[in-house]
Amino acid sequence: MARKRILADAVSAAQQKSEAKDVSASKAAPQINPFAQREGALSDIAQGRVRDVRLRMVDPKACRMWEKHNRIYDLLNSENCADLIASIRAQGKQEIPAVVRRLKDDPEGFEYEVISGARRHFAVSHLREEENRREIFYLIEIKDLEDEEAFRFADLENRGRQDISDYERGREYMKALADYYEGNMTRMAQRMEVSKSLLSSYISIAKLPREVLDAYGDPREIAVRHGQQLSPLLKGESRERVLERAKEIAKAQDKARDIGGTLLMGGAEVFKLLKTTGKPPAAKKPKEVSEGAGGLPFLTARIEQDSLKLDIDLAAKPKPEELASAVVRAYEKLTSRR
Repeated sequence: MARKRILADAVSAAQQKSEAKDVSASKAAPQINPFAQREGALSDIAQGRVRDVRLRMVDPKACRMWEKHNRIYDLLNSENCADLIASIRAQGKQEIPAVVRRLKDDPEGFEYEVISGARRHFAVSHLREEENRREIFYLIEIKDLEDEEAFRFADLENRGRQDISDYERGREYMKALADYYEGNMTRMAQRMEVSKSLLSSYISIAKLPREVLDAYGDPREIAVRHGQQLSPLLKGESRERVLERAKEIAKAQDKARDIGGTLLMGGAEVFKLLKTTGKPPAAKKPKEVSEGAGGLPFLTARIEQDSLKLDIDLAAKPKPEELASAVVRAYEKLTSRR
């Protein structure tokens, strides 16, 4: 019994000593207020500049476009962004946040890099600068994304949007193929969860030569099927014909734009002209022409498939016997060549 009592007293003393140390350490350690660490963020929330811990409302000048963004920012203007500008103007704010990532020690002083949201950036910038709507800010959602993740995120978000052209997608995909997938289209298609054939079709647009892009005037007019059908024509003997025709169209487009401010023709018309030029010229079908005494042709005969086609010019007023003789002669000559 004595031994048990001694052991119990020893355990009790050890516990009291341990508790005393914990109390002492607790008094010595500084008390951390988690809200104090977020003072700047809370200030922004109080001013209405932050909606939650991920969303912020910032001056668009604090953001730059990611160099691999899937839009050609320089082609954005108040006309092709008119619907979005009107919507933000009516609502008094941007409803859907752009996705950005933070920049650290950027040499140009930008705080954020826009992964997805170029049109929203342009629309808010336009309203703030052109219409002096300084109360409207750029709504952003901050995410931590590596480059390959950023590419897939932006593509997935914008894949269903109609206002991103096939050419812009194709250009983005071709860059990503080299930057993230070492040229392996199969692996890229698997990561993106799309078919390899679809991916190849988009990339074919981005590979079109400069002469063809200039012919369109605005590369956003180039559709996927244009790239699919023009690419084979830009190989072999037809390549030079297509490129020469493209140069002619580009000159006409530039002239029309200089005079009237608009292109002479749209993408569908350019595609039709280039496609027709690229086709090999039809083989000339043999024909036999018969002339009257005055040298005026009155009969043209040609064979099409298994038929003898006759074109008689009645204005030449051929005599019946003259016409009959010409038909027999044309028949004999044409059939002997088959």
